[in-house]
Amino acid sequence: MKPTYSMQTVATDEVVPKSRRVYFEVFGCQMNKLDAELMLEGMMHRGYQLVHDPAEAGVILYNTCSVRERAEERAVMRMTSFKRRKMEEPDLILGLTGCVAQHKQEELADRAPWIDLIIGTREFDRLPDLIDEARGESTSLLATDMDSPLEFVRQRNLGPQPWHAYVSVMRGCDMVCTYCIVPTTRGKEVSRPPEVILDEVRRLADDGVKEITFLGQTVNSYGKRLGAGIGLDTLLRGVEEIDGIHRCHFITSHPRFMRPKLIQAMADCSKVMNYLHLPVQSGSDSMLARMKRTYDRSFYLQSIERLREKMPDITLATDFIVGFPGETDAEFEDSLTLVEEVGFDHGYVFQYSPRPGTVSADHLQDDVDLEIKKERNHALLEALGKSGQSRNQRFLGRKVEVIAEGTSKSDDTRWAGRARDHRTVIWPANDDEKPGSFVVVEVDRTSAATLYGKRVEGPSETPILPPELRS
Repeated sequence: MKPTYSMQTVATDEVVPKSRRVYFEVFGCQMNKLDAELMLEGMMHRGYQLVHDPAEAGVILYNTCSVRERAEERAVMRMTSFKRRKMEEPDLILGLTGCVAQHKQEELADRAPWIDLIIGTREFDRLPDLIDEARGESTSLLATDMDSPLEFVRQRNLGPQPWHAYVSVMRGCDMVCTYCIVPTTRGKEVSRPPEVILDEVRRLADDGVKEITFLGQTVNSYGKRLGAGIGLDTLLRGVEEIDGIHRCHFITSHPRFMRPKLIQAMADCSKVMNYLHLPVQSGSDSMLARMKRTYDRSFYLQSIERLREKMPDITLATDFIVGFPGETDAEFEDSLTLVEEVGFDHGYVFQYSPRPGTVSADHLQDDVDLEIKKERNHALLEALGKSGQSRNQRFLGRKVEVIAEGTSKSDDTRWAGRARDHRTVIWPANDDEKPGSFVVVEVDRTSAATLYGKRVEGPSETPILPPELRS
């Protein structure tokens, strides 16, 4: 079985007993991936070793996601598959962590009593102690206190790409979007102190990280309750002064919090990538009101205008939901026209499905036919694809700086990487290519989502911007 998120293993000459070998599979968002890395780091400090085959592990963990039903059920089904093995190996530790564990803790304990650990989103820093506590217990151990102070000191990057790291800046969410389960599973918004975050970034830079991604449920609301003048712009300007970090961006933003000082910091800081993911969810004012998104179409468009005034060439990505309760043809048409009006570079479309415990599931009727949802999904993806293709045309003949990531998934004779605006770039492989190096690619072909070309400079350990990209 191959894990969905391949964290780095740490080489050791020590023979680690099976009880100290952990298999870890991760579902869901970037925050879940980071949480898994933090959990694994804590376990490694206690002598555990990561393995990529559950048959070799004495501890099997699944970090779960509740945003979409499919991810939730996949995690539970995977854990169910170990029921027989648990009966044959009573010392085996099975654990569910994350959002599903937080949201359905009592149901899981009743439904799957062979699961040893059910750990929510605010207590995973206690994982090694909880594993010790669970050994020999006959019932599931629940650790789901939402008021528990989550404390961790990150020393290293365990993500699959040693040159890139996620950094959590805040947790939880104070918004009340009617379709979203996150406030229930993640709790109220809590921001980490800026000095703690920037110290972590410095350690990551010393560990070889070149690019960081700041994470938060509404990342651009960072700084709430920390004091006047502290915001995400504080962190961006702080990263600008840290040697070794060459790129920085952040996800996921909320349109309500795209304030002028943040936009100005994005424009001023050379390390901030020319990219923003700004979910809109719908182009219809009435839909946005039913979703309780706290802005309207005009507000969103004004934010885009301010961004492009300061960063004319910025790459814009977004999210849409189709088939939300009550969505009419006219309301959906508003989403289509918004794609044309904004000119998104790329976007994601999700078919609405009610999540138990949300306002829309409890109080609104899921009344849009499934076939209509599928049709709208297809139409919106097609519109976004045309927009992306049109936007990508401007790169023909241009040189772009890329961090090489590895061979292309579809063609191992080519390499793939990300440009400074987060675009995927593909080029013929050279013998001296290596992951994490900077190269310059001259673009000669584009698709809706990808730039293609040939390497004209590189590789290098440091940025090697072509003349037209140098400031």
